[in-house]
Amino acid sequence: MPGLNDLLTKSQIAEINNYFDPARGRHPAWSVINAFDRAVDYSRSPKDFLVNKAVDGICLGKEGKSWLTGTLKRVTQTSDFEEAVSSIAEICCYGAMLEAGFDIQPIPTVKNAPTPDFKFDLDGASGIVEVTAKLEHDEQVKLARRIAGGETPDGVERSTFESKNGRADFTASVSHPFGAPDAGKAGDTTQTNAISRICQIKAKETQFADGKPSLLWIDFRDLGKWPGVFHEEQSSPLISGHHGALCSGAIWYAFYGWKGAPVFDDNVGVGYKITPMAHEGRFSAHAAKVSRYSAAILCLEKATILLENPRAPTPLSKTQRGALTLLPWFNIHYSVADWEEGDVDRSCALARSMIEAIRESREGQ
Repeated sequence: MPGLNDLLTKSQIAEINNYFDPARGRHPAWSVINAFDRAVDYSRSPKDFLVNKAVDGICLGKEGKSWLTGTLKRVTQTSDFEEAVSSIAEICCYGAMLEAGFDIQPIPTVKNAPTPDFKFDLDGASGIVEVTAKLEHDEQVKLARRIAGGETPDGVERSTFESKNGRADFTASVSHPFGAPDAGKAGDTTQTNAISRICQIKAKETQFADGKPSLLWIDFRDLGKWPGVFHEEQSSPLISGHHGALCSGAIWYAFYGWKGAPVFDDNVGVGYKITPMAHEGRFSAHAAKVSRYSAAILCLEKATILLENPRAPTPLSKTQRGALTLLPWFNIHYSVADWEEGDVDRSCALARSMIEAIRESREGQ
């Protein structure tokens, strides 16, 4: 099967291979073009496998191949890391929607006008997809640059191990992909930061289509140097751990949480912390404005998750909803959808009941 590597020139490959950012590491396409056996070795890196598989599917269509030729210019450039990541996310979306059975077409960009990325059709019904990639918070990138430059900011530890055969230098720091909490700011925690930053993704909602289902496609596969730390369990209302430790699912709260909802952030051996959520979730019934998106598609390292908006102006059809379950790495366990009308509201009501009961139990201890 052809992959990204087969479409690049030797100079483009060399430029990608030679690129290194002290804060972000290798070029986002580096692992894709250097995948060991991209036809079968998907366990090594799902992202690499999916990008190469998407390239293969896109190349089968004349329009897709033309779009890919233009997109590769954005993929291979080394001046804008975010642009390279975003273009790879678009390739993954294009290929995934094709694999799920959708007829998908790129939408030409209109100058000075917000434009969705793709139009899709399925059984005569059309809709649009807006693709975005979530990267590590800017403050964390700046911190990484300072550390790489030899500084030792607060919270960073350096140590050296020497032997007769050599020397090893170690640097230890804490990473907060969505931004570090401010100890002096009430309600600011690692988890509340994650919730609010996810909720704010494409918050202006300018890329949608009136009267048609609109999908917000969010790719987390380049969330810092260790994106796999952000697991699909973040799409559940609560995450339980050792000795009864509880943590609120950042993704679930970002879309279905409510103002004042208890955000659990337990520390084993230290105690628990409950912080009230400061805002409504994206698809919350009490949100000040109804989201225009019919659903969000979240792409994590080894999972594709569907979160549906029960109050969308134009909801997904049953056929469209069913087809989305055919997306690569689709995880139905963590998805929330109106399989039957009202299912999302019933699911959220049950989750809220559980969350409130746990809050009462913890506060009563």
